[in-house]
Amino acid sequence: MRVGQKVDASDTIAEFFPEEKFIIVNVRKELNIKNTDDARRSINVKVGDKLKKGDVIAQSSRTISKPLKAQNDSEVVNIIGSQVVLRLMQRPKAVLAGFEAIVTEILPFRGVVIETNGALIQGVWGNQKATSGPIITIMEDMFEELTPQKIDVTFRGSIVLGGYCANSEVFKAAEELNIKGLILTSMSASIANAALNCNIPIILLEGFGPIPLNERTYELLKSNEKKVVSLNAIYDVKKYEKPEIIIQLPVEANPPVEGQELRNGCVVRVNSGPDQGKAAVIKKINPTKTILQNGIRTVCAIIEFSDEDQISVPLANLDILE
Repeated sequence: MRVGQKVDASDTIAEFFPEEKFIIVNVRKELNIKNTDDARRSINVKVGDKLKKGDVIAQSSRTISKPLKAQNDSEVVNIIGSQVVLRLMQRPKAVLAGFEAIVTEILPFRGVVIETNGALIQGVWGNQKATSGPIITIMEDMFEELTPQKIDVTFRGSIVLGGYCANSEVFKAAEELNIKGLILTSMSASIANAALNCNIPIILLEGFGPIPLNERTYELLKSNEKKVVSLNAIYDVKKYEKPEIIIQLPVEANPPVEGQELRNGCVVRVNSGPDQGKAAVIKKINPTKTILQNGIRTVCAIIEFSDEDQISVPLANLDILE
């Protein structure tokens, strides 16, 4: 890496070694040797030896004996009595850029800083892969279902925005036609494993089940068709990360807003209930708590959809869109 270098979403910007793992091989037990001293004499390795999978660790002096072999590439770090302590040799793991960007700073022994300008859309699920390419929209409306028949050879090399997906054959068709990635509104939970095993990145914007795409996101993606999009479906739920879509746009970046709160006029997305996935505007936040049908008392807001319908929704069921 160097400052000023351009990187793609799938480019490796750093490598790291996973947390060290150790195993203890009990030679006496494995070879069924009664005496500890005899078991120690049967050990054929010493501290510091690097072993390949299949190398002999120990072998009994009996006429008929089965050698004890290493199950993994490893290094002998200690021998205690008749026990051999091995450190597993692990390959370095790659850190991918995740989006098209420019390297702006190199942090020795820590990593790099990469920057880009554009619009950010966060999804709710991804299959731990990344890519970038021009986006093509094949949705005529926000409720459309993506079927294998809609995957066309003209989509080759592009990222496809589809709707709800209930058929794993969609993934096979996308792989066969060299489509770079799929952005799905939602997906049947029954094909989640097929999506995880798919070789191309897949991101869900709304979740599992037949959920329509919210209007704001649909309009944003539709209006930027054929522009370069970075698809980063690599995320860690335990760190509260989300899969992301970045639309490359020639705009100046604004500093992040800290502590953003729900307020009147705020554009939100309903995250649960019968209106899940819909975008709306907060018209009023009730100053007192409301009693819901389940008996829970909580703060609610009056929100208005694009068709001017208004409903009351708990604040906990709203996500800020912008």
